[in-house]
Amino acid sequence: MPSLAAIRFSALLAEHTGQLTHFVELLKREQELLAEGRIEALLELAADKTAAVRQLQDAENTRALALASDGVEATAQGIAAFVEREGDALSEAWQRYLALAREANELNLISGKLVRQQMQNNQLALNVLLASPEIPL
Repeated sequence: MPSLAAIRFSALLAEHTGQLTHFVELLKREQELLAEGRIEALLELAADKTAAVRQLQDAENTRALALASDGVEATAQGIAAFVEREGDALSEAWQRYLALAREANELNLISGKLVRQQMQNNQLALNVLLASPEIPL
């Protein structure tokens, strides 16, 4: 039978996994918009992404406080030991959450690369325009 701490953590984890899933969806949409060059849509998405990041930060703080109140160290090692003690179901849910967090990190890194590439392309185009005497500015 799971402990009260495990029940609380499981409920928080389910909520936070939903929030992280939403964030991953936003990151995927961001990549689509970057690939399509839809800057105005990206600006709208940025507000949603910022709100999602704040929500994730709040969730992390809530989880850390809940764990601390149950005597669990809110570190990777502390949580891993806790979920392992509490059984397979919680451990598997935690591993799914961590996998989703890794996916979000990878998507964010790719988006950063896409943004840098777009900026380089824009700079090259600007350099061409500035170097061409036939194009009035």
